[in-house]
Amino acid sequence: MTMIRRLPQWDMTLIALTIAAGAWSAYLSPYYLNIDQIADSTRQFVYPGILALGLAVVVILGEIDISLASTLAFGAVLFSKFSAVGVSVWVATPLVVAACAALGALNGVLVARLGLPSLAVTLGTMGAFRGLAFIIGSETGYTNFDDRYLFIGSEQAFGPVPASFVLFLAIAIGIGVLTHWTVFGRRCYAIGLNKEASWAAGIDVARLKTLAYALAGALAGVAALVWIGQYGSARGDNADGAILFVVTAVVLGGVDINGGRGGIPGVVLALFLLGTMRNGMGLANVPGPTQTIVLGALLIVGVLRPVIFRAFARARRLMVSEPAIPSN
Repeated sequence: MTMIRRLPQWDMTLIALTIAAGAWSAYLSPYYLNIDQIADSTRQFVYPGILALGLAVVVILGEIDISLASTLAFGAVLFSKFSAVGVSVWVATPLVVAACAALGALNGVLVARLGLPSLAVTLGTMGAFRGLAFIIGSETGYTNFDDRYLFIGSEQAFGPVPASFVLFLAIAIGIGVLTHWTVFGRRCYAIGLNKEASWAAGIDVARLKTLAYALAGALAGVAALVWIGQYGSARGDNADGAILFVVTAVVLGGVDINGGRGGIPGVVLALFLLGTMRNGMGLANVPGPTQTIVLGALLIVGVLRPVIFRAFARARRLMVSEPAIPSN
């Protein structure tokens, strides 16, 4: 009970909303409460969840990266090339992760070293990286993966629990420790709150931003391995349209879009909420466009969250400070 009281107010709100979404899903479909079904449904948010963890670090710095889904597609196509020539997945994975990290670092250099706006830069690289994926992999795609490439995205680790979900939790813990309990993480928050003051304090702002973008790119490479295991194919259009889900998870999770506030636990809770809602809507045969509308609405709610909280806090202060009317 003490631990629950220590949770931030928004995190508790996300937990309550997830429980409500689960109850709503159970009402819509009699199949929802099946344990195997719930465990298997976590696959739906693992690869975008890994992207969201990387994006959260970038947003804490006060920047954005909308090219991550394209980086995933590039990584998936690279995996297909390594599989086609018989390279072991243990060799291919670090090479692909490093290549995707290099793409992320390129974003970081353009944003941090050249001072270009991150939205414009990553909008451009979103198209460039996806085009590169099509050039390398062609439009036909690749499906003849070695079974070892498919394991992490298709197999179970403990009973019905997917191995990819265990990987996601491990990455979430790692990123949480990095952002909340290391010098790197504290400096990221400082830069997000005040870039000029951080620079004046001796923090290498450009270096940290480049590292954050490289980290996000590396995680996109990991997400690519999950993708090919889950779907068994690699094409240049892989994960097209996933960025809306990714950005919604980060912003709805309480990470301030302007930087400097929020944390990884909130992002994980938001992913559970979004995954529960997507699972329920899928079982209820809710059309895809309607699901997109719901995601867009939740993104707006996430952006408005600080405004709403400030308005409630202001109203509460006014009520407390308002002098009582003496009775006759």
